[in-house]
Amino acid sequence: MQRFFQFFSRPSPPTFNLLSLGYRGTGKTVFLAGTYVCLHFNRKKARLNQIWLDCQDLESRQTMDQMLTYITQTRQYPAPTFKVTDFNFSVKTRTLCGVKTLCHLHWWDVPGEFCQPENADLQLLLFSSHACCLFIDAPAFVNNLSYQQKIENILRQLTQFLPQSQVNRPHYPLAVIVTKYDLLQSELSRGQLKQQLKPFIHKLRSLQINAHGFTSSIPLVSFGASVTLHPQGTATPFRWLIAELKSTSRATG
Repeated sequence: MQRFFQFFSRPSPPTFNLLSLGYRGTGKTVFLAGTYVCLHFNRKKARLNQIWLDCQDLESRQTMDQMLTYITQTRQYPAPTFKVTDFNFSVKTRTLCGVKTLCHLHWWDVPGEFCQPENADLQLLLFSSHACCLFIDAPAFVNNLSYQQKIENILRQLTQFLPQSQVNRPHYPLAVIVTKYDLLQSELSRGQLKQQLKPFIHKLRSLQINAHGFTSSIPLVSFGASVTLHPQGTATPFRWLIAELKSTSRATG
């Protein structure tokens, strides 16, 4: 009888830890807010298989609401993160049988100061994570050689860790997200960005790391007296990460 009920019981949704990395001012926190805003509209739609984020606890909801309220009231982006902020989300979708929770997500928003070589705290977070977002500031990468060197340093640390992760977490997903892409207004600067990123991409591919590149823009848009985020390119990397995590979970489950 117990086996009968186990056959029909629904397994609990898996929980994943997602690490958000990037130097100060890259736009990690803004990306998270933009992703939440962009996907949350799917909650009210009747279309099937559209995913969205629900805050899993009161603290996450209050932090997200405060962030969005700050943007509306000040007409500015949120202040930089000075400590690791842990957001707890449920990733949900609509099916023929109703709303379904696909997984739970711990989103670790890490201060830019963590992105230093041999940072023990960062290494611990990496080993505890199931996926990672690496954020690169597009204008800074194009115009600032020292910033390129910083990105090279953090990629070096990631490439040292990621092959080791294949033992317990094969195909560890790494989303490389180029932020502020809309600020590169000329085709010349965008072409320059692609050329400068090539060596980094070749390095990741040579190590057979499960990495994928994305661009995002999250301008502030005015609607009369109010201001809101207008995310572009935030949902795509998030959907890719969730699909990769779910696929890996099924393969190892």
